[in-house]
Amino acid sequence: MGNVRFGYSVTASRLHDPATVDALTSPVRRLLDELGGAPLDDEASALDQPDVHVAVVATGGTEQLLIADGEDRRRERPWLPTVLVAHGAHNSLPAALEALAAIQQSGGRGRIVALTGDAATDLPMLDDAVGDLEAVVRMHTMRLGVIGGPSSWLVASNPEPEVVRRRWGPEVITVDPTRMIELTRTPTAPGGALAERFTSVADPVRVDRGAVDGAVAVRAALADALDDDHLDAVTVRCFDLLDDPGTSGCLAVASLNDDGIVAGCEGDVPSALAMAWVRAVLDQPTWMANPAALDAQAERVVLAHCTVAPSMVQTMGLDTHFESGRGVGIGGTFALQPVTLIRLGGVDLDRCWIAEGDIVATGDDRHLCRTQVTVALSDGHVSDLLEQPLGNHLVLAAGHHGERLRRWFQFAVAD
Repeated sequence: MGNVRFGYSVTASRLHDPATVDALTSPVRRLLDELGGAPLDDEASALDQPDVHVAVVATGGTEQLLIADGEDRRRERPWLPTVLVAHGAHNSLPAALEALAAIQQSGGRGRIVALTGDAATDLPMLDDAVGDLEAVVRMHTMRLGVIGGPSSWLVASNPEPEVVRRRWGPEVITVDPTRMIELTRTPTAPGGALAERFTSVADPVRVDRGAVDGAVAVRAALADALDDDHLDAVTVRCFDLLDDPGTSGCLAVASLNDDGIVAGCEGDVPSALAMAWVRAVLDQPTWMANPAALDAQAERVVLAHCTVAPSMVQTMGLDTHFESGRGVGIGGTFALQPVTLIRLGGVDLDRCWIAEGDIVATGDDRHLCRTQVTVALSDGHVSDLLEQPLGNHLVLAAGHHGERLRRWFQFAVAD
């Protein structure tokens, strides 16, 4: 359907004539058209319809029709929730409430967008609902590569691929690291421009150009693995690279995240999922880091890691990887800004910790990984991490997005 963002259908009782339905739903259809929607072609096959669909509930008496339509769509994509758009007349909202209740009772998911009649309010609500559906599609059509498998210390962050697929959507592809290591020794793409890109903006630079070139070779090798295995996102058992070929993955991961490709560290699948989730919903990069210190009284978290997407920080320096003293680590300086912290976990990946706060300090402690921030929480509790941790790493996103992410989690993941 060309550049159509999503499709929509209009469901009305047979008691209402087409002219009445057309006049009744005209304001709603104008909003949907403005967002890039188009009416569905009833004659087109399911494969020719947009992946994302919303149903306009024109009148009451449509409950059975909405349920049947939802069942048809779930046969094609059982993981895609139903979005019903209700307006304030002709029993539209009562019908939507009854229909969604039945859909959920039968195991489906969904949400009602209850329009107010004020376009300035309704347009963002509809845009968010469509965006949430688009994010569900992205997650369920994603191939997540785990290069070398999870690191040995991730004893609580090693979910079964079937759980990832069923609960969150991505197909997990385990990639043998041997070939990537070979490619790192003889990169398939020239890395001089990328090395220059990092060294020209970094200050200070505490490593030589040879170390930077070696780290850039990992980026070229990962790009090759992404292409060969048709991967959309990746997490790398990066500590293995420190012995052979003797460099770190920090610069490569940072570069990929800046280029819009989700890339995580240490083969940590839950963290890579959280990063992919934020990218799908908010279209922005994230930072995966270790909680280096937690203060439950002050509600503060100190985070540190040796890689960060350069676009997320104000300045950055190049140093060695902290634990090993090898390769290249990135010391970035974040702006003091609002942020959201995320951690996924549980044996069924059905638990989610989300907290909002603000970066109140950055650091340069030589006893921690190179990029360091202190986050003061304003929504959420440090004690949750201490009493019921879901694992080590946390994922940081710029801005306060707790409400949006929690709503999406309930919409698409939670039981």
